[in-house]
Amino acid sequence: MRAENGEKGFAIYQNFYLSSSYAIHINDYSGDAGDAMRYQNNYSFSTKDKGNTEKAQRLKGGWWYEDSTVFCHLNGVYEPGTNDAQTVNWYPWREHENLASVEIKVRPK
Repeated sequence: MRAENGEKGFAIYQNFYLSSSYAIHINDYSGDAGDAMRYQNNYSFSTKDKGNTEKAQRLKGGWWYEDSTVFCHLNGVYEPGTNDAQTVNWYPWREHENLASVEIKVRPK
């Protein structure tokens, strides 16, 4: 991921799979951006019409939303110069600062 100032961060998870309702199971973190996905672990994917619909509508995108706060949102709205939970963000690294770019890569074992 890349911040608006050009700084780069990364998070690697060695174990990842989806179960029913697209619940995410993710662990074994390494990286320099902080383990934001641990808060999403075991949550089902939500959209504006399925799952945690209120949060998906308020944050303007589908994601694995936990019940309380948002520690990362890589499907967020791209709004340069903003600092809001509905933007593309990774909280442990840059809080709710809008990130300039992110990549999600999945590699089979």
